[in-house]
Amino acid sequence: MSDVSVQPGEPAEKPAPKKAPSGRFLAPEPAPQPARGWLLPALIALVIGAGATFGGLWLAGWRKAPEHQYNVLVVLKLTATQEQKDAAQATLTGLPGRTSDVVLVSKAESYANAQKVYAGTEELKKLTEATTPESFKVNSTAVSFDCAPLLPLAENKGVSSLSVVQLKTDDEPAAKLTC
Repeated sequence: MSDVSVQPGEPAEKPAPKKAPSGRFLAPEPAPQPARGWLLPALIALVIGAGATFGGLWLAGWRKAPEHQYNVLVVLKLTATQEQKDAAQATLTGLPGRTSDVVLVSKAESYANAQKVYAGTEELKKLTEATTPESFKVNSTAVSFDCAPLLPLAENKGVSSLSVVQLKTDDEPAAKLTC
């Protein structure tokens, strides 16, 4: 008889443990594939979230700022020299957002306009073509008006006054700006 006793229900010989094969000759195991069931719900949630964000910002008033139209009028002194006029015109020509040519309004044109505006008033009786100054007119379009490009006009001895008017829109009344 043998010295080894076997219990009932057990195999007579136990299998030898398997040796791990050397990695030198084995192909790498493929990486586990992620479950694809989450991709479609994630994309739907992303689109809904972006739409809700955009809609909320739109309703809150976060839109592209509207552009306004501005009329710029530079009234010259009666004693303005040609150099001073040229300097004023050059400053207005460099105005950002300029949408029209810089126009010189002559004394005759200014006097004709004054006759229409001041018809029947005491101011018209004091005015003559010789005492009516020349002026420059130009139009500009921008979200907001920047007075910085007009600063050289303040130093120009030939300039009497500067007027910037924001034209009326559907949402806002006309306004005179101070530069």
